[in-house]
Amino acid sequence: MNTEQTNNKSISVIIPVCNEQGNIFPLYEELVNTLDNKVKLEYDIMFVDDGSNDDSWTIIRDLSKTDNRVTGIRLSRNFGHQMALLAGYDFAGGDLIVTLDADMQDPPELIGEMIKKSNEGFDIVYAARSNRDNDSYLKRFTAKAFYKLMAILGVEVIPNHAEYRLITKRVLKHFLTFHEHNLFIRGTFPLIGYRHYVLSYGRSGRKLGKSKYSVSRMFEFALNGLTSFSILPLRLCSLVGFIVSVLALILLAWNIIAKILGITLPGWTLIISAVYFIGGLQLFFLGVVGEYIGRIYTEVKGRPRYIVDQIINNNQE
Repeated sequence: MNTEQTNNKSISVIIPVCNEQGNIFPLYEELVNTLDNKVKLEYDIMFVDDGSNDDSWTIIRDLSKTDNRVTGIRLSRNFGHQMALLAGYDFAGGDLIVTLDADMQDPPELIGEMIKKSNEGFDIVYAARSNRDNDSYLKRFTAKAFYKLMAILGVEVIPNHAEYRLITKRVLKHFLTFHEHNLFIRGTFPLIGYRHYVLSYGRSGRKLGKSKYSVSRMFEFALNGLTSFSILPLRLCSLVGFIVSVLALILLAWNIIAKILGITLPGWTLIISAVYFIGGLQLFFLGVVGEYIGRIYTEVKGRPRYIVDQIINNNQE
């Protein structure tokens, strides 16, 4: 789709990269073809290298030397996908900002449709996959459970949306006022508000490389989303604790009555089971409370969320 743009002057494309040496140049070619022939806006492409240990940075550096529209930002180590995105947002200068992953699963040609929706007055345009056929059963199941749980907790998250989105400059201005370390970007933009539109698209499978989201990373990501936007887990702990206390009082009353009536209760197994059950609940609740306290501890230290090692652009390092 050809999308002539007159209302906005420029667009910045942010691409977080971690060990994607085989995808960077093909993605660059697709982006340039789309932006030159279909979008026709002034643009810049920003690759954020999140501590790659392959040749990703060498490829980014070479691209920046041959194309002054390409900027490379190299972080001092791996700070994680969310922090790499944040670094890109911090340095973005376009009137419109698009983010997409470097795994070649997000079609760059969708950017034209995003800009069209932006011209219609939408400040945020989310690209959400229409199906998850390329994902494993475990990933589909956990993703579905995650979105349902977030909805129960009252957290607004766009289902099946990863990081492929377009935002306007005024949305970026408000986004950069969020300074927490445990930043859950997918939940932050709905929190900001403004008009948004959801574009559905078919997401292809990964052709090269492998996903950086292991089961443990997906669990950590989901936990970060839950604790960043809701204190309901703490309230559930209080509720369950209250219910267990009431049950314990009822059991105590029954034991007193039985003692008065001379009834012998063979309760050794019951007592031991109750002790282990309540002990397990206490440890679990301590873990939940500790998770929140740990995040408070991380925030109050005030350490930088990421550290930039190098910025290269237009043959300058």
